[in-house]
Amino acid sequence: MRYPIDSNESIGLRNAQIGAIHAIASYDTFNKKCAAIVVMPTGSGKTGVLMMAPYVTQRHKVLIVTPSIMVRGQIYEDFSHLHTLRKIHVFHEDVVPPRTYELKNKFSEELQEDVSSADVVVATPQVALSLSENEIKASFDYIIVDEAHHVPAQTWQSILNNMKDVNTILFTATPFRMDRKEIRGENIYTYPLSLAYRDGIFGEVTYIPIEEAPEKDDLIAIEAERVLINDREQGFDHYLMVRTDTKDSAKALEKLYSSVTQLRLKRIDSSTTYNTVARAIASLKLKEIDGLICVDMLGEGFDFPNLKIAAVHAPHKSLASTLQFIGRFARTNADNIGKAKFIAMNDNDLVIENYKMYASDAVWQEIIIDMSERKIHEEESVKNNLKEYSRITDVEKSSDDTVSLHNIRPNCHAKVYHISNFDIEGAFPKSCGVQDNVYRSYADNTVIGLAAMKTGPVWLEGDQALDVQNFLYIVHYQPDTSLLFIYSQNKTEAYYEEIAEAFSELYEKIPRNEMHRVLGNMKDYQFFNTGMQNRYSEDGESYRIYAGSNTASSIDETTGKMRSAGHAFCKANKDNVPVTIGYSSGSKIWSSLYLKIPEYVAWCNECGSKIADEGIIVKTQTNYDLLPIPKRLQNYPSSVFFTFFSDKTYLSPPSIFLGGDLTDYVLTDVVVKIDNVKEKQIEFTASIDSIVEHLSCDINGKYKSELNQIYIKDGRNRVSLVEHLNDNPLQFKTTNDALIVGNEICTGNPDAIAFSLNNIDAVDWEAYNTDIRNECGDPTETGRSIHAALLDMFDGDTSFHYLIYDHGTGEIADFLTVSEEEFSIDVTLYHVKAMGAQNFNSGVNDIYEVTQQAVKSTIWLKSKSTLLQKLVERRKGGRCILHKGDFEQLKRLLRTNKYFSAKMVIVQPSISKGIAMPAKYQEVLASTKFYVDHSGRVKGLRIWGNK
Repeated sequence: MRYPIDSNESIGLRNAQIGAIHAIASYDTFNKKCAAIVVMPTGSGKTGVLMMAPYVTQRHKVLIVTPSIMVRGQIYEDFSHLHTLRKIHVFHEDVVPPRTYELKNKFSEELQEDVSSADVVVATPQVALSLSENEIKASFDYIIVDEAHHVPAQTWQSILNNMKDVNTILFTATPFRMDRKEIRGENIYTYPLSLAYRDGIFGEVTYIPIEEAPEKDDLIAIEAERVLINDREQGFDHYLMVRTDTKDSAKALEKLYSSVTQLRLKRIDSSTTYNTVARAIASLKLKEIDGLICVDMLGEGFDFPNLKIAAVHAPHKSLASTLQFIGRFARTNADNIGKAKFIAMNDNDLVIENYKMYASDAVWQEIIIDMSERKIHEEESVKNNLKEYSRITDVEKSSDDTVSLHNIRPNCHAKVYHISNFDIEGAFPKSCGVQDNVYRSYADNTVIGLAAMKTGPVWLEGDQALDVQNFLYIVHYQPDTSLLFIYSQNKTEAYYEEIAEAFSELYEKIPRNEMHRVLGNMKDYQFFNTGMQNRYSEDGESYRIYAGSNTASSIDETTGKMRSAGHAFCKANKDNVPVTIGYSSGSKIWSSLYLKIPEYVAWCNECGSKIADEGIIVKTQTNYDLLPIPKRLQNYPSSVFFTFFSDKTYLSPPSIFLGGDLTDYVLTDVVVKIDNVKEKQIEFTASIDSIVEHLSCDINGKYKSELNQIYIKDGRNRVSLVEHLNDNPLQFKTTNDALIVGNEICTGNPDAIAFSLNNIDAVDWEAYNTDIRNECGDPTETGRSIHAALLDMFDGDTSFHYLIYDHGTGEIADFLTVSEEEFSIDVTLYHVKAMGAQNFNSGVNDIYEVTQQAVKSTIWLKSKSTLLQKLVERRKGGRCILHKGDFEQLKRLLRTNKYFSAKMVIVQPSISKGIAMPAKYQEVLASTKFYVDHSGRVKGLRIWGNK
């Protein structure tokens, strides 16, 4: 075997072939079991290298796997006579070719002798699979795979697995796939397309656009005929391929071309027999026809360099297929040929690798070379990067049990913490179930954990585990920003915090005003999903989500005054490339992408650099900019005066365990009362039935309990109240309208603290013989309870038709009145508290609890159905006693289409209209009224106080 160099004077090996065959020889000296991958562009002489490889590596028996019958026949014919290698003077004319056998049928005993006597066996995948399942496979010492981008497919993988002890070499022009599956092996040689173009192997390609029009196919056909005739007039020996994507379309195009052109064309598709295809190709090469109409045919391995014009009626949708297709036309190994020409509609519909391939200004020569080399470089970079990951254990596992990191595709999602002292040697918590299946990259500061955990199905009570679930965890640290990114499929706060604690000493979540920076440095924003936190719980809702093609248009200045940004998910352009990005409270970022591990790490780093960059000021130039962004909480303001549960808790309140037993209580029945507000901590109590639990929340939004007493059943999980609050934090309100959730604060409206005494209705409690310090107990020497006095007042009131008494844990309100008008239903809620202070207007504790109850009760006024559902639930527990009206009639009324409105009344006799009121007192009452007045359904708040 010789290595002649191709030149103007003599035919020999091209640069690509010389480089490839020496790389193969070099790699073989290491005797690695890992498959070798050789990347050579279409038309660069891959078949010649394929045939030289067994000689230079001194193999004795070779299996060649090809993707199609046509390619199988071409390689068999060439290897049987060494046509190509003799032509380029690698071998003398008198060299004896190897015994080559074309295995056309699945292996059987009848074929044993033919296969055994052959030096080279050429087969398609299905046939090669049958060979690999027989004992004769042991006689082979080399496998050569042509068009190896097919290797991840099941049949091809089975062949290599069945013959895993045989050295393998993989040849491909496109070492990547549309499904992004790994082509397992080591890249030993890559010959870039730019060098193929420089060396004249890859010819010039030109795109001829057809302006967009309804008669697309007619215009392409007419233009294809014109271009072909003109090329032939200039002396070029050119032929045409008409490309489409379905058999029906091919049949229609056959009729179309015969009617609008004079071209002689033959149609072939996957249903066409091999002999018919062979005759069509023979007619093409004999110049009996002008071209072919194909459905994904004549792609891989087809060598007819005179095929120079492509009429593209249906473009390919993947880069690999597009490059393979273009490569058929860019060959240069023939006389009297010119540029390759591609004719297609300029409809801008198809985007490949972010390039509009079929746009009128597309410069194909540059685009194709750039796309090919960029994609190949990405694949090689990923493989090199993943080599940096080492297993935590040296325990050997079979290849069937080992997950390839290359095949892992996390969706872009991360919980972000600011940390100190990253410990890459940290161990995943036991709850993650990772054990020893851990990979670390010290270069990337990244740890990957894989877990297979046995769990019980949703429908099964007890500890019996029947299901196996697989989990992926990724921990990545960005040293420049001190940010930790955690990917976890279990997205509970407890899991995230356990993982953060395992890899760092101190950690804290990132507030939304910093997370908001991930939207920076982009343009052309289009919001698909936006969340807005309402400080006033409009229509009973504390959080509103808009979803659609342009949700920012639904935001106006009024929205911005009433709500703050909750979460956002949008599409935008970054460096003229479309991207998606989203962020939310709780330090989370996400995108719609699914990326390989190195790409995911790069995505985290890009987002982290934005989050940490204080110089980024986000301007989306949409109405989303009208929403205020919550900021990091530095200290708790002393003006915090009440709290309520998260919107998620109200939407689906979990049940409560007391004393180890599941009760009929739900979490929203728990009374939460603020006890003490410090700069760095809020202390509060949660009480239900006779149980009182003391809790606290620090400025990082971390909840703690002195003694866990209240447990809840959330789904099938039993968790403490603290665990639930860490996942679903309370919402704290201040008297100046600020809202605090977790470690964030959103400033409010200063007008909220303006209070008018006109909001107070003075009640003559003495006239009703009332003991204003007795809310609902038995009569005292001083008089009757406030509840008894109210019942007297209501008895004489004819303005309503239904009166409901609902005093007790989890109440809607102490009293509810419902009136039916001609076109409306009016509901009034009355919240009652007795006077506790020594003097009027002197103790804010008298108003804290009752104002808080008023605010929280707006959730039951979201709609008639919401109120009705709550009434029915309370009635089942022996509550909601009707003092006036019939409940069945009330149910029918609340199911009508009449307009629904509500009013709120706070009954507190310690509030005096005629005595000076301290500023703190006014702030609490004003903030409550401001909140209730802006809560949508409720049209006003009145205070029944004293003279």
